[in-house]
Amino acid sequence: MNTGDTHAAVGDADKIPLKEKLLYGAADLFGGGHNTILSIILLYFFTDIIGIDPVLAGTVFLISKLWDAVIDPMLGSVSDNTRSKFGRRKPFILLGAVLIIPAYAFLFAPIQGFDSQTAKIVFAISAYLFYCTVASLSQVPFMSMSSDISSDFRERNSANLVKLVFDMISAGICFLIPTSLMDALQAGAITQTTFYLVIVFGFGTVFSIPLAAAAFKVKERTPIPEYKTKFDIKEWLSSFKIASYKYHIFMYITAFLCVDIVSALALYYVNDVLRGVMLAGKQIGSLYVIAPMMVLAALIIPVCYVIMQKKSKQFAYRVGLPLYAVGAVLLACYNTAWPSYLIPVFACIMGLGVGGAQMMPWLVFPDTVDVAELKLGYRPTGAFSGAMTFSRTLSTAIAIQLVGIGLKIAGYRQSTSGQDIVQPPSALLAVRIMLGASVVVLLLLAFLASMKYKVTDKKLERVRYFNEHSRQKTDDLLTEEEKEEKQKLLKELC
Repeated sequence: MNTGDTHAAVGDADKIPLKEKLLYGAADLFGGGHNTILSIILLYFFTDIIGIDPVLAGTVFLISKLWDAVIDPMLGSVSDNTRSKFGRRKPFILLGAVLIIPAYAFLFAPIQGFDSQTAKIVFAISAYLFYCTVASLSQVPFMSMSSDISSDFRERNSANLVKLVFDMISAGICFLIPTSLMDALQAGAITQTTFYLVIVFGFGTVFSIPLAAAAFKVKERTPIPEYKTKFDIKEWLSSFKIASYKYHIFMYITAFLCVDIVSALALYYVNDVLRGVMLAGKQIGSLYVIAPMMVLAALIIPVCYVIMQKKSKQFAYRVGLPLYAVGAVLLACYNTAWPSYLIPVFACIMGLGVGGAQMMPWLVFPDTVDVAELKLGYRPTGAFSGAMTFSRTLSTAIAIQLVGIGLKIAGYRQSTSGQDIVQPPSALLAVRIMLGASVVVLLLLAFLASMKYKVTDKKLERVRYFNEHSRQKTDDLLTEEEKEEKQKLLKELC
């Protein structure tokens, strides 16, 4: 049986120049940063700056993400079927980049002067719907580029690793600066105008320029099929029946939901649970939780990459999950009588597990597209990226909605005019439980999903071999032994 050479040289057509990898990576500053900004400050912005009830604020998230359920799969299908000289994905990426600043300007508009909750909610929903549309417009096609940038999985891994480095850098910056701005705004050190200008024009510019540049310079190297497909909701839903993709989605949303929940709770945790806890002579802030976690997460990425090469992507994904869970539980159980330096220590422990959990799903995505092509006979890249984006945004919205409901039930008291409010013990307990218990449950599900994911580099070589035969319509040239091998791969991976 021909097993292929797993160390075959990368062909010129699949080779990605270093400059292009860097540009492709920089374009993910928006992908790595925008969800971080929204998850860490938007709920708090809605509840404690604008003055929207926590449950209703969570409902704003949920409604907006249900809208994603409509547009994400459609955008994936539309980009799959686009045939322009500019490429399939890049026209949408460019348009999304142009609209980022207007989307931020709308979303963070200072509307606390509105008299009624209804007016605030209508405005917030409209602004968030527009923002979600703009984000999907660029991110669904850009995610597809992770598969389209090369047909060789080694080159894809390399390019997507560069992208992940930028992703983590952006996530770290977007944890630190917005939370510091929010802290300063709450303390009266800056005005809301300053807060607004930095978020809208500072982050908007940093996000939009690299994304627009990538739309012009990054190439789509995978073969573009001559035929077009029609969007079919049944076919889109059937993507979740492909085993490798289903487990990949579980690995993705569970790991990132942990980050979303921790982010959504961070300001409530430091402002209320850690109220009065001093470090270096100052009231401890979110910086001492977020910075250590993100720095360690970034530093651990090269280690995870080495583990991935020696073992597998799924092994590198799950190796840090226990540390992730332990760190979250320690933060949730922290006693304010304990030494305050333990807070950044616990955050560092958590960060050691965050890196691999956030890194691997992005490297796994192109592999699942290859596997899907083996079963379907075509590359459903756009549909899969749309489903992946939708899964993340919907699950995030549900999680944030649950956080809002949990705070409301626990008796959380809002502050909308700088009052110094002490939260009831029930609210503090709710924050602790949501921070610790939810992360443990989600990471357990993540671990189980990674055990079910069976794609390896050796199998990918064979998947690519069979896909090439399918594209060239030479399946009849396969030997009986190879046909049996293909059926075995289909059964195991699909």
